[in-house]
Amino acid sequence: MNFSNIKLPIGIIGIIVAQAFGIIWYVAQMDSTVSSLNESMIQIQKESHMENIVVLERDVAALQETINDMADADDLYKMGITIASLQQKLDTLESIVKELETKDALIDNEMRTIMGDHNGFNDVLKTIGISGYGDTRTYGGYDTYK
Repeated sequence: MNFSNIKLPIGIIGIIVAQAFGIIWYVAQMDSTVSSLNESMIQIQKESHMENIVVLERDVAALQETINDMADADDLYKMGITIASLQQKLDTLESIVKELETKDALIDNEMRTIMGDHNGFNDVLKTIGISGYGDTRTYGGYDTYK
């Protein structure tokens, strides 16, 4: 077959050339998109690896601390100190703290009562007319309770 005898209209040649350029442009865009996504994926993987390294380092530090605590617990056990004895001492301390809190509440209540009485005496003295008398002292906020 002789191609030199084929006659094609210029419009068809133009369409074929335009399609060829369109395909080349599309492939170039796709290549650019794939390259961009590849770079993004590499960056995400690097960040993920860095986060994993940080988490692993933190976990290793926590594990080392736990091992050290276990060694300390073993030393305590060798000295005759057990978890039960430590719990008993903690319970004793908690009961002492509760007792002190109760005493503090009682003292606070008594102080409020005393200050209420003092304010009452002050009002009586003002009422009977003793000139120049007035208790202007403050007692840590207790004087406000009547």
